[in-house]
Order: sequence, then C-alpha cells, then structure tokens
Amino acid sequence: MHAHTTPRRRPSESVSPKPARAHARALAIALIGVLVLGSLALVIAGSPLWGPTAAVDSRSTSPSPNAVVRDPLTWPFSRDSIWNLPIGASAVYVPGNIKKPTAYGMTTDVDVLVLTPNAPSTPVYYNGDAWNGGSRCSAQGGVLFSAPIPTNFVVPGAGSGNPDGTTPNYATAILAADGHTLIQGQPMARCTAGGTATIMWSQQNEDLLGTGNSGAHGGSMLSSIGGTIRLGELVPGGAIRHALKVNLNGGDDYYYGNTGGFRWPATTADSGASGAYRGSVPALRMGSLLALPPSIDVNAMGLETDAAKIVAHAFQDYGGYTVDDAAWSVYALSTEYSPSGKVDTEFQSAWGFPISPASRDVPWARDMDRIFGALGVVDNWNYATWQVTSASNGALGAGLGVPRVPWAPDFGGIVQDTLPPASTAALSGSSGVGNWFLSSVGVTVSATDSQSGVATIQVRTDGGAWQLYISPVTVAGDG
Repeated sequence: MHAHTTPRRRPSESVSPKPARAHARALAIALIGVLVLGSLALVIAGSPLWGPTAAVDSRSTSPSPNAVVRDPLTWPFSRDSIWNLPIGASAVYVPGNIKKPTAYGMTTDVDVLVLTPNAPSTPVYYNGDAWNGGSRCSAQGGVLFSAPIPTNFVVPGAGSGNPDGTTPNYATAILAADGHTLIQGQPMARCTAGGTATIMWSQQNEDLLGTGNSGAHGGSMLSSIGGTIRLGELVPGGAIRHALKVNLNGGDDYYYGNTGGFRWPATTADSGASGAYRGSVPALRMGSLLALPPSIDVNAMGLETDAAKIVAHAFQDYGGYTVDDAAWSVYALSTEYSPSGKVDTEFQSAWGFPISPASRDVPWARDMDRIFGALGVVDNWNYATWQVTSASNGALGAGLGVPRVPWAPDFGGIVQDTLPPASTAALSGSSGVGNWFLSSVGVTVSATDSQSGVATIQVRTDGGAWQLYISPVTVAGDG
C-alpha cells in the first residue's frame, strides 16, 4: 500500500481473545490474527485444516473520527464509477509505446467546474466561436440553459491573452440548483464578472451521485468532471484517489484502423480521427485506460519531483482515461478551474515551478516522460468486465482481480468492508493417522482481504501471547 492510503487507517483497539478450546487428541491450535487496512478489524480464526476442533473468535473496532468521509462535491460519482475504481490484480497490460512529445514540456487541459448550487441562477447563451478564432464572449443565439453561477466567476474567452491557450477546450460541468444534476458542455466563456455566460453545446445526462461516464470532452464524450485533478490533490502531502484524464497527440499515439478510433467507455472519437490518428498500438484509442503496471516500483523510477510521484501512484492505483486529442506533440492532464481556485496556480505556488513548463529539459517534464513512457493499456477493461466489477461491491478492480487499493467510501461515511479477511495455514511434518502428526508441525500462514488489504498477520499458540508473523511457526508437543 502506498503512503496516500494512510487516512483510511485507524489504530486497532486492544482485545483479549477468548481462550481456544483444544481436545486432548489434537495438537496445539495456532490462531491467526489478521489486521486489515481500511476498517482494521481484528479477526481471530482457527484454521479449519486442523480438523473439527478449530475455534473461532471475531472482533472489530469502532469507527475512527479520522475515517475518510466522501463529499460528492470534491469526490463525485458512485463507488463503481469508472472514475473511482482502482485497478485490479488481473488487469492485462499492453505496452502503450507513447511517444515523447517535442513541442512542450507538459500541458494541462483545464476543466471548468462550477459546483455552487446556491449561487444566482444565470442564463447561459449559445456561442459558436468555439475553436474558430472568435472571442466566445458574446451571445450569438438564445439561452441554452440557466444554472447557478457565482456573479464574480470569470472564464476567459479565446485569444492570445488567455493563460490556458488561445482556444482552450474548457470542458465544463455545472451543478444544477437541485444539488445533483450535472449540466456539461464546452467551451464555456464568461469574459467579465457579471457578464454574459456562453457555451456552444450542453447535455444533462449525468448525476453527481451516479456513475458519471459521459460529459463534454468532445474527443470521447467522457466526463467534464470525472478524472479531473482537483484542488488539494497535487500538492505536498496530497494524493489522487481517482482515475486521471489524459490527452495524447493523436498523430503519434491513437490507433484508428478498423476500430473507429475509440473503445469503451468512450462513445466516439474526434471527427477527423480516420486521418488524424496514426498510432501503432491497436489497444491505445480514445477511451483507453492507461496505467503503470504493478511490476514497476514508483520509488525506483528515478522521479525527480515529489509531484510526479503523486501522479505516478495515481496512474498505478487508478490509471487514466484518454479523453481528447491534444492535436500537437504534448501530453496533457485535466485540471480544475472553479470559483474555489485553479489547480495550475495552486501547483505553482505549492511546488515552486509551473505545471505546464515550455522546456522539456526540466525535472517535472523529464518525470512526465518517465511516467508516460512506462504506461500500458489495460486491455481487458470493457463494459462486460465493468459489469462484473460493479456487481462485486468492492471485491474486484478495473481489469478484474483484487483491487490495488480499497474502493471509494460511500458518500458521507467510511468504507463499509463487508467481506472478512481469509486466512489459511499450510502444515508440514511427519503425518500419522487420524489427523495426528508424529513430529513437530511447521505452520505457514497466509491471509488476504479483497476490500481493505492485509496490514499484518499475528499468530499465537494455545493461549499464548499474540506475536507478529514473519516466517513459518513450529508447533511442538501434544495439545
């Protein structure tokens, strides 16, 4: 487990297990204590391999006041949302062979998030300037919708003065006054405080509490808010507990062939994908889930910045979905711009260097090359395997198998770990008859917990003291 799972932990309470009962004809029973992450329930179970005399005693601790609480405004969508699911142990990785960019050190694709349902209702008008050279600032048609937007919130128009580029995508998610309906569209502008708000198109197909697949990233039609790096995540001591959103250069990396250029959960590719996508890896298309394989030790990647280590852990634990064509030789990650602030600005203030450096020869840019160059495509991730994973209620991750980290907590509460840890004990020695051994018995213990993970294993013999299990235990004598 990585350091960023620490907030999910809570200390175990002291327990006094009941003494195990032992038949005179049985050997001393080694009881196994499994301390799990997440709830840190202490489970004490006699191994059934010892025959009918095994004893069982279970206890769990009470919730900690420091347990993780999930606020949908900052950590949206259901636990089984593609944006929240961790990678599973059975994920099949295909090397992405992502090409190093040549144009810029690193970039961001800024998402506009307006999650203020109590703000004044504001009409949002049609504007078709989009990426065609206009400013986006004035109404060119009727009201497309009205939504709560703070009066002083400004979204710069297109042009050379915009810090996010001359024609930023500005995929937008606005929370409606009901507190759960999402209005998503692009590109938004509101060039002055209290001025006219505009957008080219919008949809209202998703709920903040739902699975949240779709949105306004036009190259894939994936979410404007899911996968966005949020304020407080990419800072010293921070962690990203969700999948990321990635833009690559379609001319270098996205494959088209006879696939249409996309895969689930994307529902489309860019309109010019047949000519623009010239990648060579069939698995890497719009909607692909990219991740660092588990064989890679993040701490041994040679990363020069702590910020990159946060990104690398997120790519290994949750992955990142390709959502748009960068359309030039760069990588991009999606970041938040909202009435609460801007991740790009926060990053600069926290780390002392920009998140989007022009130079390719700076530590952050070199780190991005190391990470993106090591990414693979989770090739066994599709709607069918998502359905199986969704039904597992925390037992499986993306690509199937045990999740690398626990699923997200329920809203307003802690992770409800409903599956107890499982322990096994393998015995070795000279076997006799009737489950007797003619020699001392070696006991090799193992334990798994598919939801919370196993922190420690503890053992004791008969009523002795609990001890940390490090290597096989020898049990001698009759019991």
